[in-house]
Amino acid sequence: MPTYQLDKRGKKPLYEYLYECLKNDIRSGVLPGNQRLPSKREMARDHGVAVVTVENAYAQLLAEGYLYTRPRSGFYVTEGLERETAGSAADAPGREGDRIAEDAPGREGTPRASRAASDGTSRSTGNGDPTPKKEYFVDFTSGRIHSDAFPYAAWARLMRRVLTDREEDFLIAPPREGVYPLRKAIADYLQDARHLTVSPDRIIVGPGTEYLHSILLRLIGGSDPVAVEDPGYSKIGLLYESTGRPTFHVRVDREGICIEPLRKNGVRLVHTSPSHHFPTGCVMSAERRKQLVKWALSEDAYIVEDDYDSEFRFSGRPIATLTESNDTNVIYMNTFTRTLAPSIRIAYMVLPEALMERYRTLFSFYSGAVSSPEQFTLAAFLSEGYYQRHISRMRTFYRTRREQVLEAFSASALSGYAELTGDSAGLHFILLIKRDLNDKKFIKDLDNVGIRINPLALYCYNDAKPYAHAFLLGY
Repeated sequence: MPTYQLDKRGKKPLYEYLYECLKNDIRSGVLPGNQRLPSKREMARDHGVAVVTVENAYAQLLAEGYLYTRPRSGFYVTEGLERETAGSAADAPGREGDRIAEDAPGREGTPRASRAASDGTSRSTGNGDPTPKKEYFVDFTSGRIHSDAFPYAAWARLMRRVLTDREEDFLIAPPREGVYPLRKAIADYLQDARHLTVSPDRIIVGPGTEYLHSILLRLIGGSDPVAVEDPGYSKIGLLYESTGRPTFHVRVDREGICIEPLRKNGVRLVHTSPSHHFPTGCVMSAERRKQLVKWALSEDAYIVEDDYDSEFRFSGRPIATLTESNDTNVIYMNTFTRTLAPSIRIAYMVLPEALMERYRTLFSFYSGAVSSPEQFTLAAFLSEGYYQRHISRMRTFYRTRREQVLEAFSASALSGYAELTGDSAGLHFILLIKRDLNDKKFIKDLDNVGIRINPLALYCYNDAKPYAHAFLLGY
C-alpha cells in the first residue's frame, strides 16, 4: 500500500487530496481490484492525520463506486476500474517518490411517443402544477423557492450598475454564444466548484436547457436514435421525440443507465444525470461510468451530462463529473434556474471542440437568445463571489430543512411502515411505503386532507412496477 505526501496538497482539504490520490491509483492500476485497503485508523496513523480525514475520503470513494465493503472485513477496491490506457503511476498526485503535479487535483426502451401524463413542468416541481388552484397544508410537489432565498438586494445593485456601465452593449444584439464576461465567469466557477478546466470559447449560453438541447440535436445532425433515462426527466424525452428522431427510454438500475440498449439500438446521443439521478437519487457507479464513456468512444456517440443539482450535496465533496475524464464525447450542461430562481432563464453547455467548430459554422447568423442585461448581471454575480456565498447560504438553509423533515419523519408513526431514501444530495426524498396499498387511492386520500404528493411511477416510461409504493417528497 503506497503512502502519500499530503503536505503537497496545496490549498485543498486533506480528505479531498487523499481521495484524489487513492482514486488515481485505483484508475491507474496501482491499487488493483479487490485489494483490501488499510483500516481508517491504520491509514490515519500512517499519514499522521485524523481518522475523520480518512473516513471522509473513503466515504467519497464508496459513494462513487471506487470502493466496496465486506461485512466485518473493511474496504476493498472495486474490480475493473483501471483505465483502458493506463497512465504512468507517476501521474498520480502525492505518492512518495513520484513526480508531484502542481495542479493535481433490463428492459430496453422502445421508440414511441411519450405518455401524455407529463404536464411539462420542470424537474424542480416534480411535474406538479406550478400554480395550483387548491391551497395545500403541505405541497411536496412544489419547486417554488422560499421568499427569503433569492438575493434581491445584491442582484438589484448589480443590475443598476450594469445598466449604467454597459449602456453601449444594450444597443447591439448579444453574441450567439453569450457575452464573454459571463462565459469567462462560468469557466472560472466550473474550475473552482467542479474541477473542470474549460475554455470560455467552448461555452454556449441559452434561455434554458430545452433551447440548448434543440441546438445540440442540430449539431449532431442526421436522424440517428437518441436515448433518455427511464425513469427520468420526461421533458427531455418529449423534446427529443418532437424532432422525429427514434427515442429510446433506457432502464436505470442501481448503478445508473444500462449500456447494452445503447449499443443494440445504435444510439448517437444519450441524456443522463450521473452525479445524482432524477428521480431515484442514485449515483452512477465508477464501473458504469467507465462503460458509458467506453461506449461513446467506440460508437463516436455523445453523452449529455446533466449536472442539474450538483450544488446541493450535503455530505462529502461533489461527485466527479464525466466531463473531467472525457471532454471529446461528453457535453456538460447545467442551469441557474434551480439555484437562483425559475424566472432566471439562463443555462449553459460546454461543447467538445469538434462540435463547437460545427456550431460556429451552422449558427453563424444567430444572435444571442438571452438579454444582455441579465447576462452581464449574472457575470458580475458570479465573478464577484455573490453566487458562491448564495449557494453556501442555500446549502445551510436546505440542510436544515432536510434535517427537519427527517426528524419529523423519525418521530412519526409513519416511520414504522415506511422509509426515506436519498438523504445525502438533492432537494427531494423518496418515500417508500412497506405495506401493500393502492397508490392512486393513497394520493387521493392525502389530497383530501391537504397534502400533495407525486408517485415515482409518474416518471417511468416503460415499466413502473418496480417503483410501486414509492413517492417523491420535494422540500
